Amino acid sequence: MPLIEVVHAPGISDDVLQRLAETLPDAVAEGVACPEEPWVGPPSPGDIDVRFHRRGPFDVGGLELVVEVRTKLFESRRENKHERSRFIHDRIAAAAPELRNIGVWLVLSEGSWFQSGEP
Repeated sequence: MPLIEVVHAPGISDDVLQRLAETLPDAVAEGVACPEEPWVGPPSPGDIDVRFHRRGPFDVGGLELVVEVRTKLFESRRENKHERSRFIHDRIAAAAPELRNIGVWLVLSEGSWFQSGEP
């Protein structure tokens, strides 16, 4: 289950953020797909969690948008992680062409996910 943290500049409109909220689940699911966790279409509830945060007055950074994707490490993901982060970046840029400074950080790590109840 990828966890996605989006930190954005205060001036980004709700319209742009809505487009990103609609784009990110599929873009990330497709971007991190691998034989161990293949992309089989739009993610189901509980497959991806996206969180948006407005940059605060004491945050430091020059990008309009920073997207951090954290997901499970598989060897097949490690082999081409740069291409995967570039794929996600390009999908974001296509969905929000008015943004000029976008960063995508793909973090692959050991982990375990358990989900209870119905999503």
